[in-house]
Amino acid sequence: MKAYIISQFLHRPGRAIGVIGGIALGAALFVALTSLGAGLRQASQAPLAGVAADFLITRPSVGQAASAQRTRGPRLPFGSTPFSPDEIESIKSVEGITEVSATLEIWVFGTNQYQVVLGVNPLQNKLGPGLILHDGLVSGRLFNADEPGVTVVDRHYAALFSLKPGNTVSIGKKDYQVVGIVDQQSGSQAGAANFYISLSEALSMVTLNDGQANQVYARMSDASRRDSVIGDLKHQLGEISVMSQESILQVMGGVLQITTRFSLVASLVGMVGGLGLAWVALHGLITERKREIGVMKAVGWRIRDVIRIFLGEIFVLALLGGLFGIALGWSLSVMIAYLPAPMVSINETLPGLAVGALPSVTDRLTVTVTLNTGLYTVWQSARLKPMQTLKDV
Repeated sequence: MKAYIISQFLHRPGRAIGVIGGIALGAALFVALTSLGAGLRQASQAPLAGVAADFLITRPSVGQAASAQRTRGPRLPFGSTPFSPDEIESIKSVEGITEVSATLEIWVFGTNQYQVVLGVNPLQNKLGPGLILHDGLVSGRLFNADEPGVTVVDRHYAALFSLKPGNTVSIGKKDYQVVGIVDQQSGSQAGAANFYISLSEALSMVTLNDGQANQVYARMSDASRRDSVIGDLKHQLGEISVMSQESILQVMGGVLQITTRFSLVASLVGMVGGLGLAWVALHGLITERKREIGVMKAVGWRIRDVIRIFLGEIFVLALLGGLFGIALGWSLSVMIAYLPAPMVSINETLPGLAVGALPSVTDRLTVTVTLNTGLYTVWQSARLKPMQTLKDV
């Protein structure tokens, strides 16, 4: 049996290569599409990565234009209106929301630059920017809830301006002592800033009342209730903007929406298409050997012996095709990972959030090939059987 199978590879290399190529194409399509879908879904999650939030809620203001800024100093972001303390409490009371963290974003315009400042309550360290401070502190310390005149600086900004704990930095017209350096390891825009100060200090910087905020991070108990929770929020608060993974998908375009909802279907279609090509090749392999099969039966071979021979040959072909397909799919996935990812600034999703001073959500896709995907591909390839074709011989 082994000798016969080897002889067929030697005497019919073109047909063997065709079968292996068809199976490899199907496997490669399955692996690459599955990896692409996973990478795009991960890109859609990036803006909220690191803050453990399901929603980021802001309130847009009508009629403000970015070109209206002509004075230096701190101000609320363009297109941003703060929530009152009562409104923040009403967010906490919405059924389905389990935790809320309120922060205040401020833009500070200087002579040659502008800075992004976040007023944070460091005690809210399980959600929002407080979580970033808690998990990302790389040197120094955090500030207390009402501590004035101190700041924690983003690591990249600190490196750019050679800042370290103990230095003094000017924010607006006031000097602040740097007490810590923080690294937002997720690289997302939500919760990112150049400087973090206490929430009470931020409120005094722009002359707002205690308890106000222009960003509210919220976490749900059940992600399936997303639409109803957003509906309740809009019913209570009126015109608001809510950023979630789904809203980012809408901004990033139809490709992401399709891959999020139908990536598995697309992958399976690729797999079935490739296996279909492989089956055509297998059918041709068996059809062109009808005379040979007839000779086998004439000299006493039983049909089950013929089937066993062809099953062994096709198993080897399918296994080789699956392995080559995984290698090809992995190579395609690596190439895809170096392509620019669909870019989106969260300013497109939520008016008033900083753009220029913050990093992009992502510039490359994170594409990985899991062991499960590869094993499933080989298993599907090895299931090809020539039974029906042989019955017609």
